[in-house]
Amino acid sequence: MMDEQYITFLIQSLETLFNAKVEKDNNILFVSVSKEKYSAIANYMKKQKFTRLLTVSAIDWIEKEEFEVYFLIHNLEENIYAKISTRIPRNAPEIDSLASIWKNSAMHERETWELFGISFKGNNMLKPLLTENWKGPPPFRKDFNWREYVKEKYGIAYPSLWKT
Repeated sequence: MMDEQYITFLIQSLETLFNAKVEKDNNILFVSVSKEKYSAIANYMKKQKFTRLLTVSAIDWIEKEEFEVYFLIHNLEENIYAKISTRIPRNAPEIDSLASIWKNSAMHERETWELFGISFKGNNMLKPLLTENWKGPPPFRKDFNWREYVKEKYGIAYPSLWKT
């Protein structure tokens, strides 16, 4: 059962200690912090019993020339979820790894590195897993034209109905 007093304490702590922007929706916290506070807030949340890391991923905001890098965590005791996110520039996509905090983040970061081209400082697992022998740009970036790639690589042209 979620303790509202604890939630209030947690929100105030995040806002005060990390200058975070926090929104709450039922038992989910949406937290935005600066790139510089990304690792520190992860450490803090682990100490607040958010022991379960669910994922690390990214969103490509091409029109803003930045990536949103985020991780989802869960506090089983209080049944609270949190999405912690930050923004980094597309032209310098690098952020600290969370692998020293949650070991399973290394594999999620590896996938995000491979598919978006974001480097995670301190993660020594950053090597191809899904795109072995890949010569193109990271395939989950919005500027990657998968239709053109399929046409060039496999000679398959999609019907005009599928064009964007």
